[in-house]
Amino acid sequence: MAGVATRADSQVLLFSPETLHGVVDVRLAGADGERSFTGGGFGKTIYGGDGSASLQGHANVALAALEWTPSINWDWNAVVDVAYQPGQEHDVDLLQAYAVFKPTPRSATRFQARFGYFYPPVSLENDRRVWGLTDTITPSAINSWIGEEVKVVGAEASVSHDFGGDKVAATGALFGYDDTSGTLLSYRGWALDDRQSQLTGSFPLPPRSPFFDQIQSDDTYSAVEIDHRLGYYAKLAWSSGEAPITLEALRYDNRGDRTSIVAPRQWAWATSFTDLGATAKIGEHTRLKAQALSGRTQMGFETPAGLWVDVNFRSAYLSATQDVGANSLTLRADMFDVKDRSLAFGDDKNEHGWALTGAWRRPLNKYLDWRLETLWVESARLERVLAGEAPRQAQTTLQSSLRATF
Repeated sequence: MAGVATRADSQVLLFSPETLHGVVDVRLAGADGERSFTGGGFGKTIYGGDGSASLQGHANVALAALEWTPSINWDWNAVVDVAYQPGQEHDVDLLQAYAVFKPTPRSATRFQARFGYFYPPVSLENDRRVWGLTDTITPSAINSWIGEEVKVVGAEASVSHDFGGDKVAATGALFGYDDTSGTLLSYRGWALDDRQSQLTGSFPLPPRSPFFDQIQSDDTYSAVEIDHRLGYYAKLAWSSGEAPITLEALRYDNRGDRTSIVAPRQWAWATSFTDLGATAKIGEHTRLKAQALSGRTQMGFETPAGLWVDVNFRSAYLSATQDVGANSLTLRADMFDVKDRSLAFGDDKNEHGWALTGAWRRPLNKYLDWRLETLWVESARLERVLAGEAPRQAQTTLQSSLRATF
């Protein structure tokens, strides 16, 4: 190709089979219960029912993505993810785009940096191309929310040191364009879905009280800079190679000013959280993962009776994966809640719930991966009365995924 040298010639590799990758996920699903949040309801899963106990069938291409990973030289490369996701505001949009600086290590200390539009290093589950999953179809409530509302435009730097088996790493970042983080979590609550936010797209919001219906748009845009204040996150991680285990802690704060607003009625939320994570490998065929996230989000003006929106949120999960021959089985339990401390405006954002996920995975060959999943969610949220629904709802979703990666 004209203008593109080989890596052996000048270390530049732009367009080749090594730099172009794709993911296609074909999905069959059935879901009962309430209308999904993707249709403007309070449902907790990506597929919803019709309000009855009968399963409603769904068949679609859940994801079709292209990932480009060019290299400029040995130290610089990049990642660009563009994806088709049906049901989003834009069928095709940018999911991530960032440059990576990773100099060749010359000692036990290593350095890495990245710049652009990317997810903070929170998830223990999303470890495949295009921020995909290995063990399940649906991520935990924690990482579902990260996929929806916690993506940044910023600069991140990491330094790690190998102490002869034990490794310690520190990461820090400054960022913008995540000012609306907390909007979905406040108006809708937690959910379990694998839908990722788009650079220019939005998510629909469920029914709100008359006050919030006037001041908040019916949609929330995930990548918006509103108050022109830098946020930050910082992470510490420790891993041991002798006993395969990792421990990590991350603090995130978008430093939103709470009161700035841009069209179409998008507010700068003040959202912060602390995330703790751990993984362990027991023998050759058993893996454990656990995460816990606790935070607070606020929006609006201060009044003698309190802020317009002021909620605390928490979630945690524990998952276990067991290899059985070429197959793997995963079980996960999630718990989540939202505590509403807001000024009352005819709504109640309090929520608590839990979910159980069971997944089976079988790689068919180096390109094809087949998965089956059962997801059961039960939650109570008084705000459902705004949609004419009972506050307590339970929902079951059955999914089959055939994923091709190349």
